[in-house]
Amino acid sequence: MANSFEFTQPRDVAEALDALAQPGRVMPMAGGTNIMVNMKRAPLEADLVVDLTRLEELMPISAANGTIRMGAGVSFARLLEWQPGGALEGLMKPMCIAFAGPLIRNLATAGGNICDASAAADISPPLLALDATVELDSAAGGIRTLPLPEFFLGVRRTARRPDELLTAVEFPCPAADERWFYYKLGKRKADAISIVSIAMTVKLVQGRVERARIALGAVAPVAMHARETENLLQGEPLNEVTIGAAAATAAREARPIDDFRATGAYRRQMVETLVKRGLNHIAQQDK
Repeated sequence: MANSFEFTQPRDVAEALDALAQPGRVMPMAGGTNIMVNMKRAPLEADLVVDLTRLEELMPISAANGTIRMGAGVSFARLLEWQPGGALEGLMKPMCIAFAGPLIRNLATAGGNICDASAAADISPPLLALDATVELDSAAGGIRTLPLPEFFLGVRRTARRPDELLTAVEFPCPAADERWFYYKLGKRKADAISIVSIAMTVKLVQGRVERARIALGAVAPVAMHARETENLLQGEPLNEVTIGAAAATAAREARPIDDFRATGAYRRQMVETLVKRGLNHIAQQDK
């Protein structure tokens, strides 16, 4: 098994976009944590690898006009150190703690984890729960944005065109009274692929749900919103009856498979359990 490809390390985003516009099989690489593993199994299907690790334009996290902008090159180690408070930190910090180990967190990036498009990608459920959009840029077409659910097309498939680079993720800054829950179920507490993961944000007004976002990982071909469950919760109090109905609905919405980590039936059962646990936690969470 031999890998044969050209390699380039652009100095800025414009140079990276020019490289991606070249003919042939061109592959952008951020931390490379998935690419390096895949190269051990089969030759890399690329004529040119574009290394993005030096592009500081992709690394800032900023807030303006109620919107958080996260560069695609932000590492999981950087996210772990980030202390924005509230629902944002409540989702991101435990996700980063459960993500791989320290060495991988130093290399792996938010954009790389999104573009890998694994159903079990750790960052996808928190970003879905935050109503994230992705920004894509190309030399020929310029910038376009997509809601994250539209970016994921299927297993390891995204809406990114070959000449495009995912440059940033944006989402509304959660309100101060936004409530949250995150949990990753794996065979270990860290450095494990998800069996099921869940992220949720809920805004309550006078004891009733004004807005709910429930995102699930590793239970469908792509990370998913539990849309029917979110709609069921709208306008309802978080009492035992509502929570039980929501948990059962989320379990029905999930489309899990059997694999070496767990059976589909077990995953479906855990979706119901974790949605129930999460909503009970949110109902008791201080504002």
